[in-house]
Amino acid sequence: MDEKSIHIIEESIKLFAKKGFSSTSVQEIANECGISKGAFYLHFKSKDALLLELFNHFYHQIQRKIDDVQSEDLDPRTKFKEQLRITFEEIADHREFIIMQIREQAIPFNDHIDDFLTKMRFNTYLFYKRQLLSMYGKEIDAAVWEVSLIIHGIFKGFIDLIIIEGAKLDYDEISQAILRRTDYIVAGFKQSGDQPVITEEFMNKVIPEDFYKQELDEMIQTIVAFKEKSTGDLQVTLTVLLDEIQKREPRAAIIKGMLSNLEEDAAYQGIAGQIRTYYQL
Repeated sequence: MDEKSIHIIEESIKLFAKKGFSSTSVQEIANECGISKGAFYLHFKSKDALLLELFNHFYHQIQRKIDDVQSEDLDPRTKFKEQLRITFEEIADHREFIIMQIREQAIPFNDHIDDFLTKMRFNTYLFYKRQLLSMYGKEIDAAVWEVSLIIHGIFKGFIDLIIIEGAKLDYDEISQAILRRTDYIVAGFKQSGDQPVITEEFMNKVIPEDFYKQELDEMIQTIVAFKEKSTGDLQVTLTVLLDEIQKREPRAAIIKGMLSNLEEDAAYQGIAGQIRTYYQL
């Protein structure tokens, strides 16, 4: 996305938070951005299209920071705690805008919005699952999906307090607390021998198989784009990585080696983090 589009999005967030989505006109957005109404339509087809791009921008802003943490040399528990803290902070920073959406119920329902919300929801489920497997391994294998949904519920409870009630919480402290609650839940499954209601088989019916392919395809497209702009050793690294992740049975050692090379450059930490999360490396 070009800088002008990002500027329009950022100014729109302020206006929507202040006046509401329905009450803000395209002309007001254009005025706030110092552009003509016609120039606005060069970047966005409509106000609804702007709102969708705004959601995408907000989501990817959080996701980039989460991916950056994933690529850092930290143990799985510290990564998860930091990723939770970052998510709390980013959501709290946009509290007024989120409240406006809740009060107005202003999200226009269409296929594009529906697809975005579905993708975000599935990615959230998978984020918890993958982080829990990184922390607990086979100990949590059978119950991983159920624990993921329980932890997601706890997270949403804190978010309600922050957004709706305006509670002032220490984001590092509540992230640490979620880790401890997770320990208790995992230990409870282990000690009781209780069998989860939400199983892998159940979730395979919820999340379609082509969703995983779509996730991989998006990473491949990102690597291809980086490769086209790169030269020398970096281009070789991206070529080897691209070839490997497109194999039927990718070799973890090769992928890890190429990611280590990429992570030396901050510009590639985001995509490296995505790949590490996807392959649980």
